[in-house]
Amino acid sequence: MIFLVIFGGLMLILGAFYLTNSWQRYREWKSGTIIVVLSLIAVVYGAINLPYFHKDKQSASQESSSAQVVQDSSFSNRLSGINGGQTSANQQASVLRQLQKGYSKLGTVEFKESTNTYVIKPTDDNTVSAIKALVDDPSQASQIGWSDLTNSIKKNSAQVSKALNGDYSISIVNPDNTKQAVYTAKDGQTTYDIANQK
Repeated sequence: MIFLVIFGGLMLILGAFYLTNSWQRYREWKSGTIIVVLSLIAVVYGAINLPYFHKDKQSASQESSSAQVVQDSSFSNRLSGINGGQTSANQQASVLRQLQKGYSKLGTVEFKESTNTYVIKPTDDNTVSAIKALVDDPSQASQIGWSDLTNSIKKNSAQVSKALNGDYSISIVNPDNTKQAVYTAKDGQTTYDIANQK
């Protein structure tokens, strides 16, 4: 849009000179006026759509989208379709692969066998900044769309426990301190949520 503003500005200046010249020499004003008006429209339109004027809206939408993960039905279907005849280790590995695919835009996923927990470590820049803001001030949870992400994790934890026929958790950690969970769900129930801590 900056190019439209620059081009429109140049055309506006040239159009103004053309209009002045046409009026003084030939008493003709129609074509010059059309050029000036179109140039002015281009400048105004380009200026209104500059990223500077939409910075607040963009940052708010990026923060909210950064904390959202789409819960698609195919992901749940893949989890529930894991072969019951597989060994436990193979089933866990299959679920890990599905979670890695499902949360690939958000970050990395690993399995901690000692606690039966699938751990999501955010790597997406928007999500990382949103979680840092949440750790600093848990009251920002609604602004960053925290409930969308946590609902997704909660639903997926129920699917994982059902697929593996056991008690399994999904946890998302603070990217700056991977030992600190910011949200954990087990068997479809929230067990820890940093946004609800006093």
